[in-house]
Amino acid sequence: MKFLLVPLLIVGMFVSFTAAMLAMLFFTETVKSPEELKSMLSDDSDPSRLDQSFVDEEDKLGQLASLLETYRGEYETKQDSLEEQLDRLALLQSSLAARATELDEQEARIGMVADSALGARRTERLAELASFYNKLKPAPAAEILQTGTLDDTTVGLLMRQLQAQHMAKIMASMDPEFAARITNLLKELE
Repeated sequence: MKFLLVPLLIVGMFVSFTAAMLAMLFFTETVKSPEELKSMLSDDSDPSRLDQSFVDEEDKLGQLASLLETYRGEYETKQDSLEEQLDRLALLQSSLAARATELDEQEARIGMVADSALGARRTERLAELASFYNKLKPAPAAEILQTGTLDDTTVGLLMRQLQAQHMAKIMASMDPEFAARITNLLKELE
C-alpha cells in the first residue's frame, strides 16, 4: 500500500498544480474562454517561447539605435548634399569673379576709348574756337572770354591754340586779374 501512496501523491500534486494554473489564467484574464485555452495548448508554436502579449514590444534601446542609424544616414546624405552645393557655389563665385574682372577690363577699355574720343572731339572744337578767335579783334575777343561762359581751363587751352601775337593782344585787352589767372593756368597746362 505504501507503494500506491507515492504515485497517488504525485498524480494529486500534478492535478492540483494544473488546476491552480488554470484558475490563475482565467482569473488574470490571460485566457478568456475555454476555446482560447484549447487553442493556446494545441498551438504548434514553440512552447518554450513566451506569448507575444508577455513580450515588451517597445524595445527602447533597439528602437533608439535604429532611429540613430536612420538620422545618421539622413545627416550624412544632407552633409554630402551641402558639400556639393558649397562646391557648386565656390565654382559659381569664381566664375562670377572672373566675369566681374572681365567686365571691369571691358569698362576700362570702353572708358579709354570714350575718353580718347571725347578728348579728340574737345581738341577739334577748341581748334574751331581758336580759328574763330584768331579772326576776331583782340578787344571783343577778350570781352567774350572774360564773360565766364567758358571755364578758366578751357580758356587756357583755347589761348594755347591761338597765334602768339594774337594771344598777346587779347591778354593785353583783358582785365589784369583775369589775365594773371589765365597766365598762371597756361604755365600749369604746359
